[in-house]
Amino acid sequence: MPNHLRGALTAFVASAALALAACSNNDSVRFQPGPTPTPAPTATPTTAPAPVSYVAIGASDAVGLGASVPCATPPTVANPTCPGGTGYVPVLAGLITTKTGAAVTLDDLGISGAVVGPDILALTNQYGSQNSAAPCAPRTGADVVPGDFITNELPNVPATATLVTIFAGGNDTNGIVNALGCGAGGTTSASQTAFITTWITNFGNDLQSLILQVRAKAPNAKIVLANLPNFSQIPVGLAIGATNPAAGQALAAVSVGIDQNVIDRAPSFGIPVVDLLCNPVSYASSNFFTDGFHPNDAGYQALAQAFYAQISAVTPALPQPNCSYASLTARVRLPMSGPIRTFEHR
Repeated sequence: MPNHLRGALTAFVASAALALAACSNNDSVRFQPGPTPTPAPTATPTTAPAPVSYVAIGASDAVGLGASVPCATPPTVANPTCPGGTGYVPVLAGLITTKTGAAVTLDDLGISGAVVGPDILALTNQYGSQNSAAPCAPRTGADVVPGDFITNELPNVPATATLVTIFAGGNDTNGIVNALGCGAGGTTSASQTAFITTWITNFGNDLQSLILQVRAKAPNAKIVLANLPNFSQIPVGLAIGATNPAAGQALAAVSVGIDQNVIDRAPSFGIPVVDLLCNPVSYASSNFFTDGFHPNDAGYQALAQAFYAQISAVTPALPQPNCSYASLTARVRLPMSGPIRTFEHR
């Protein structure tokens, strides 16, 4: 290579090296990293529990008769949760809020004395009870049972309901057995047994109609039922049976028959059942109001807890297929005669 070219190339490489070095030095200043920033804490997303629209369908139990603070009238828009109420309905609403944090709105549709459907209402009002002004005569005045679940409560179920509890059958049992004692079922064991069977079937048809219509009105509602204690073994039933053994036995036949043939089949259709029949708490005298039928505060608290357990369970417990309280019906001996005292108080 000629000397003049070699000298030029050497000068170019040298100048390029100097330029590259200068660029590198400048970059090292321009892009020198600073201290690593501390990442901002990431907030853990929280989901508030969905609000609960709770509807209670029932009779004087839903109103809280026998509690120290009943709902004298069902809650209204201005008084939606029966504040301070100690019946099972407001207590259950409070439990849901306390245990889940969900806001609960309450529509307590309870009507004291109510039965499940209009056919049992007509039967009940056809025969006055033992403590009526005219036992076995059609009821009049304040003695008239004022309504039934299908006719008077169902229309008020809102479409927005997400939880519906139904406690049915207490006044129905009372009305069926009282009518039986007043002669509606004839005077023989066979005819009275057939009468009981017919009215248990009627009760089942009414309850099924009620549930189907609730589902149609409030398709997103979870429905929970309670079955019945053996009414021959609660304080008022024991007192009735002490003076009229056949009447006490008829109470067992009707209440346990309603459970085993109607209510206890509900889990097959996805409806949890609170098992009161086989729960000894249902018979503890310390849980009853002075009338021997309605719960007191302790009894309502136990009922609310039992409802909550089934509502919140991933897999609700099934009602027992049999227990000592249910097997008492094997000793039923009919016929019976004479009216019995009324259960409902208004």
